[in-house]
Amino acid sequence: MTDSITEKGKVLSMLAEIHDQLEALESVLEVSFSNQRNQLNRNVQEKLSDTANKLSIMENKISQFNQHSDREEEVVFSTSAKVQNLNWAFK
Repeated sequence: MTDSITEKGKVLSMLAEIHDQLEALESVLEVSFSNQRNQLNRNVQEKLSDTANKLSIMENKISQFNQHSDREEEVVFSTSAKVQNLNWAFK
């Protein structure tokens, strides 16, 4: 009977040790995952920021292109009006 009690005590002691090790592992994993999650968030934020900057640059280029195109259309339309006036003058 004392043998079974000592064996139960040993088993309980081993289980308590395993429990302590698991708690320590949980703590380490929690910190590790937290650090990993923070790093991933930083990477995503950097990528979003880079993408937003590139999009802004493209929007500015498109806006400049559109302004340039509008000016060219004005020149074409004003030239066209002059040509029409000349056509009327020669009739």
